Amino acid sequence: MDNDRIWTLLGKQLSGDISPSELSELDALVDDHPEGTAFRDVSAAVWQTPIQEVADRHDSYKRIWGAVAPQLQQPRRHRPVRRLLATAAAAAVLTATWAAWHFLRPPGPALQQISSSPGGKSRVPLPDGSIVWLNSNTQLHYEKNGFGKQHREITLTGEAFFDIAQSEGIPFIIHAGKVNISVLGTAFNVKAYSSDSAVSATLVRGKIAVSFQDKTVVLRPDEKLTVPVSRQPAVLQPKHLEKDSSGLPAEISWLNHKLTFDNNTFAELADKMNRWYGITFYFDSPGLQQLRFSGIIDTESADEALKMLQLSRPFHYRIDGKAVHISN
Repeated sequence: MDNDRIWTLLGKQLSGDISPSELSELDALVDDHPEGTAFRDVSAAVWQTPIQEVADRHDSYKRIWGAVAPQLQQPRRHRPVRRLLATAAAAAVLTATWAAWHFLRPPGPALQQISSSPGGKSRVPLPDGSIVWLNSNTQLHYEKNGFGKQHREITLTGEAFFDIAQSEGIPFIIHAGKVNISVLGTAFNVKAYSSDSAVSATLVRGKIAVSFQDKTVVLRPDEKLTVPVSRQPAVLQPKHLEKDSSGLPAEISWLNHKLTFDNNTFAELADKMNRWYGITFYFDSPGLQQLRFSGIIDTESADEALKMLQLSRPFHYRIDGKAVHISN
């Protein structure tokens, strides 16, 4: 096993009995191992600790040193054997220490991850009574221990609508890329896909504070804020939302199973349709990506939606499984 070989080579290195080829092998093994840095840190710490202290920390160390110590006290005329035993002792102690650290260290935070598949949507209740609707291809995760009692912090990648339960003294905080949103009790939408150049927050009721770098903007109902995270904006200015016939802003029409687009380029619409249907677009020319469309997709299939788009702009398409090829 790589672990055994690493400890053997670390033992040789610490005892001064490692060859140049073995040193190169050690460096390669440590670099490739996911916990390689920890291997080196633990070995250095153990080597600098007096033998008596290490032995007192765990019964396994006492047994190891009880077995190897008599061998280490052999006369100097057996130098090659002594060096070999020193290397073995170093490797044995490092292995035992690593095992103790690995298995006895405090457990890390218990993370809960929730996700929706491409083209899918889901409704998720949170432990504090809040409800989250996840749009297509969205991931949300939070630390389960103490959620709703000690903290209410989540990390979002994708798009979600939140209906936050009020909790006195425990604000609800969303980390969406470089943007942080603080809430006490409200309903709002956050769109923060990793492929997007901006994060947007749309407030339906209540009040939220959106922070980016050194700027914070407080949103009021029926306001939307778009934050261009790829650059430093001079000012963050919310805009008032227009509502459709259902009384909801277009930004959350996906909750009613509608995909709304307003003067979007074909490239932007292709990105939305990728999340909506789980399909990928391929354009024959950059000019096709700049065609603009406005409309609403409701219950239409991908084929029906593309036929609808053809009524306003000339293009050809071919659907091949989950791939859509657009040509002139």
